[in-house]
Amino acid sequence: MPDAGNVTVLGLDTSDPANVYAIRSQAGMVFQNPDDQIVASVIENDVAFGPENLGVAPSELRARVTAALAQVGLQGFEKKQTESLSGGQKQRVAVAGVLAMEPKILVLDEASAMLDPRGRVGLLRVCHELNEAGLTIVLITHFMEEAAQADRVIVLESGRVALDGAPEDVFTQIDRLRELALDIPFSAHLSRSLRARGVPVSVHADEGGLQRELVGLLSPDAGAMSAESKCMPDADRTPEGDDRRPLVEFERVSFTYQPISQKKHRLSRTAPAAERADWGRSPNEYWALKDLTFSIREGEFLGIAGHTGSGKSTLIQLANGLLQPTEGSVRIRGASLADRKAAVEARRDVGVVFQYPERQLFAATVYDDVAFGPRNLGFSSGEVDEAVRNAMELVHLDIDELRDRNPFGLSGGQQRRVAFAGVLAMQPRALVLDEPVAGLDPQAKRSFLALLEELHREQDMSVVVVSHNMDDLATMCDRVLVLNEGELFALDVPERIFADEERLRSVGLGVPHASHFVNVLAKGGIRLPVSSLPTLDELADALAGACEGTHAEATRVGASGEGAF
Repeated sequence: MPDAGNVTVLGLDTSDPANVYAIRSQAGMVFQNPDDQIVASVIENDVAFGPENLGVAPSELRARVTAALAQVGLQGFEKKQTESLSGGQKQRVAVAGVLAMEPKILVLDEASAMLDPRGRVGLLRVCHELNEAGLTIVLITHFMEEAAQADRVIVLESGRVALDGAPEDVFTQIDRLRELALDIPFSAHLSRSLRARGVPVSVHADEGGLQRELVGLLSPDAGAMSAESKCMPDADRTPEGDDRRPLVEFERVSFTYQPISQKKHRLSRTAPAAERADWGRSPNEYWALKDLTFSIREGEFLGIAGHTGSGKSTLIQLANGLLQPTEGSVRIRGASLADRKAAVEARRDVGVVFQYPERQLFAATVYDDVAFGPRNLGFSSGEVDEAVRNAMELVHLDIDELRDRNPFGLSGGQQRRVAFAGVLAMQPRALVLDEPVAGLDPQAKRSFLALLEELHREQDMSVVVVSHNMDDLATMCDRVLVLNEGELFALDVPERIFADEERLRSVGLGVPHASHFVNVLAKGGIRLPVSSLPTLDELADALAGACEGTHAEATRVGASGEGAF
C-alpha cells in the first residue's frame, strides 16, 4: 500500500483490506526471480496452485493448466520436477501459473531476463496475443527492444516519472536516455548515426520502421555485394596463432540428473533426436549433456550460449567438480576430477559464480563472507586478510568502509560484487559465470562486464561466461561454444559463429543486432560490404556509402534524361 496518495486497480482501492482478494485474483504478478514464486515440486501442481486457490472447479483446472503450459511452450512437461528445470524454464512455469488464473492484468517484472532469444520472442508473442484478447499487460524490462513494442512507455528515475509517452516519443530522446543511464534501442542509435552522416532518415524506436525507410531510399541493387557467406563449422577450432594450453578438458562427457537405478538404457549416440518443444528441449529428454568434447584454454575468454534447458548450467558445475559426469571425464591441468583430491583443488582453481550471485552471500559481515573461501582453503590469518583486500580491490569496493557491514544491507550491485569478491579471494585461475548480469540495469551491467574484461586482460584469467546476449558474446569472447539439447552444436570464433543466422535461429538463438539488421536488408535486396560481425559504426558507414552512391546514380540518370516520360 502507498505511504501517500491512492492506488486503484480495476477501480478497487488497494488500501482497503476488503479488496485484497479481488485485486490479487484479477492482477497477476510474475517476479524477476522465478524461485520466489514456485511453490510445488511438480510443474502441473505449481501451475494449478493459483487457480485452485481461486476455487476453480477440478474439471476446469486441468484444462487451464494444459492451456497455460502450451502458451509458454512447456506442453508435455506436466509431470517434471520443478527443481530439475533451468532458470529459463522455471520462469516460464511462473508465467504459466499466472496465466492459469486468467487475470485481467498481467504484470511481468523482468520476466524475460533468464530466457533465451527464442523464449523472449515467445513470451512477447503471448503478451501480444493476450493483449489483443483484452488483457492489460504491464512489462517491466531492461530490454529496450521489448519496451519499444509497447503502446506506452514510462521511464522512472529515483521513484519519479522521468518520461512518459509512446515508444517513438520516448526512445528518440537519446540524450535524455543516456542521462538516465539506460540503453538506447539499436534502431534509434543507428538512426541517429545515419543522420549524423547525412542520411535523411527519421529516428526510429523499432527496427522494422528504419528498415522500411532504408529500403525506400536504396534501390534493390544499391551498394556493393556482401562478402560470400560462410557456413559455420562445428569443429573445435583454435583461433589462428593461439597456442594456449588447455586448462579444463571435457572428454566425451554425458550427464543425467536421473538416479542410476532409474536409467532405462545407456546413452545412445546414434539414436534419432526426440521431438523438440517449440521453446526448448523435449520434456522426454533424458540426458542433460551428451558426448561433449572440448577444452577451456589458459587465459581465454570463452562464451557459452544455448537455448533454455540446453545444459549450460550443468556444464559449468562439471567444470570444477561440483558435479561428476555420468559418462566420460573432466580434467583440470591433466588431473581427472573423478579423484576427490583433484576435485577439491579444482574448486580453488575454477571459481564458479552462479545465477543471482548475491544468493551466495550468507555471513554476518562483508569481511567474513569474502574471507570464507580462503579460510576453508587453509590460508593463514595474514593471507586471508591480504586475499580479502585484494579481492575487494579487484571488484572496486572499499574493504575498510564495508568490512563490518551486513552484506544484505548493501545495494543489489554491491551485493553482486561482494559475492564475486568471495570467489576471487580464493585466487582462482579461471572464472566461470552463469548469466552474471541477468536482471541488472544497463549501467550496472556495463560496469560488471567491464570488470570481467579488466580481470581477463590485467590478471590473465581464463573467463567463461554463460549468456543469452549475443551482442555481449560477440564483443567480449575469443571463442563461443553453442549447446543444443545438451550436445555441442558449434565452437568457434565469434566471426564464424554469428555468420549463419538461420542456423543459430534453428536452435533458439540469434545474432548481434547489427548482423541481424544486415541480414534483413539483404533479404530486401540491399547487400552491404561488411563483415559477418559489423559494429554499429561500420554498419552506419556502409549504409551512408550506399545511400550516397544511390543518390549519385540518380543524379547521373536524371542529367542524361534517361527514364524521362
